[in-house]
Amino acid sequence: MSYAGEKASRLGHVATVRNEAVKAALQRWTITNGRPNSRDDIEGLCSPLEELPLVGSLDDVEFSITVDGSDTEVETTREHPTVKVGYLRVAGSMVRLDVFRSLAREKYIDPRKVRRSYTEYAFDTALPGSLLARPGMSGVDTWRTELDAFLSSSRFDSSTTMTLADGLLALHGTRGAVATRIPLRVCPCCGLKAADESTLVVTATGGTCPSCNEQLYLADVLRTHEEYNVEGSNFTPMGRVMTAAERLMSLCYLNFFADMAPHVLRHTIFMTDGPLALFGPLAPLKRRFQEHLSDLSEWCSQRDLVAPLLVGIEKTGTFVEHAEQIKDLIRPGHVMRLTNEYINRISGRPATNHYGIDEFYGRRFIYRTRAGDPLVITVLPAPGLSPYDDSQDVEGWDAYPTLRLICEVLDSLRTRMYEHAVVPIALAHSAAALPLGVGRSVLTMMAQQNIPGLKLDIQAVRQPTYFEK
Repeated sequence: MSYAGEKASRLGHVATVRNEAVKAALQRWTITNGRPNSRDDIEGLCSPLEELPLVGSLDDVEFSITVDGSDTEVETTREHPTVKVGYLRVAGSMVRLDVFRSLAREKYIDPRKVRRSYTEYAFDTALPGSLLARPGMSGVDTWRTELDAFLSSSRFDSSTTMTLADGLLALHGTRGAVATRIPLRVCPCCGLKAADESTLVVTATGGTCPSCNEQLYLADVLRTHEEYNVEGSNFTPMGRVMTAAERLMSLCYLNFFADMAPHVLRHTIFMTDGPLALFGPLAPLKRRFQEHLSDLSEWCSQRDLVAPLLVGIEKTGTFVEHAEQIKDLIRPGHVMRLTNEYINRISGRPATNHYGIDEFYGRRFIYRTRAGDPLVITVLPAPGLSPYDDSQDVEGWDAYPTLRLICEVLDSLRTRMYEHAVVPIALAHSAAALPLGVGRSVLTMMAQQNIPGLKLDIQAVRQPTYFEK
C-alpha cells in the first residue's frame, strides 16, 4: 500500500504488459455469461405470455406498493478516516395504477396529476461503524444494541404501530399467529451453540444466554453482527440490514392487509428492489420467508384471492447484464425461464451445482416487455413448492401461477427514464436515495457535530502533507 501522496511511476505497468505469463493467462479465459452462439439455446426456454396460465385480471390490479432502500458509509473526519458512520434509509411508495394508465393515453402529462397519484413513506437510522461504541460496550455489542433499537422503533407505515421487529416475529409465526419467541443458533457473546430450539431464545424484549448471562437481542436473529468489522468498513453488514429492512417492510404490508382488509391483496402488486433472496448471514431466513409466503398464498387461495402478487426487480448485476446480451434473441412479450443447467453454464458454476437452494424464495425469469426491453424478475412459486429444489416441477411454467399477470402489470408500468426500470421502483428509489456529493458532506458534518470528541472539519480538500511547513 502506498503512502499518502506517493505517486506510482508512469511506466510501472510496462513490466506487467510485457510479461508473457500474464498474456497467456488472459488468453486462456472466456466469458461465461456472454451471448450464446445459437438462438435455439434461448428460444427453447421462452414462452409468449398468452400461452402461460393466467389467474386474476390486469384490470383488478389497481395499486402497487414498492419498497426500496439506500445506504452509505462516511468517514467522520480526515484526522480519523477509520472512524465511520453508516446511514440507512428505507422507503415505501404506493402508486395508483389506474391514474398512470390513464396518463399514458394523454399527449401532454400534467406533473401535478403524477404527484397526486402516489404517496411515500420513509424511515432513517444511523448505525455505528468501526471504532465507535457506547460507553462501556464493545463495538460489536454497540452494533447489536443500535440495530435492535432500530427494528423496535421503525414503523413500516406512518398510519400503523407495527414495527419491523413485529414483522420479524410475524415471519417466524404462521398466518394469524405471530411468534412470541425465536431460537438462535449461536450466542453472539460466548459462542455457545444451541443444543435445541429452547437453549437460546429471544423475544421482542430480548433474552439472556444461559452460559455467559449476557444480553441477547431480537436483532441477533439477523446475524449481521457476524460481519461487523471493528477496524474497517462495515458497508457489507449495512447492506444486509438494508435488505432485511426492505423485505420485512414488504412482509408487514402483506400481513397488515391480510389481517385488516384481505380483499386489498387482490388489487395490489408488491414490488421489491432486487431478487426475492437473502444472502450471507441472512440466508437462513430464506426458509422462513418461503414457508410464511407459501402459507399466505394458500390462505389467499382458500378465500378465492389471487395473491400475493409479489415480484423482485433487478436493476443491476450478472443476470441484468446477461439479459442485455440476449434480449434480441427473446421476442417481445415473451418470458424466458432460467433452468439450473442454464444458470450454472452462464455463471461458470459446476454442472451439478444446486443454484439458489439456500438463498432464493422466488425464481428468476427474464421478461422482454412488449416495448422491447428486458426485465429480470423474481416470482413466488405456487404454495408448497421451493423455487430451486432442482426438480422438473419447479422449472415448469405451471409452478408460477402469478407470472403472467405480474408481467402484464409490469408492461403497463415501464419507464424510459432508466434502464431495466418500472415507474413504482423509480419512485421508491427516489424516496429512498441518499445523495452523493454535497449530501454525503452533510452526513459527514452531522456525525462530526453529534459524536463527542470529533473535530468539525468541513474543508473540501485537505492540503497534502508534503506542502505543510
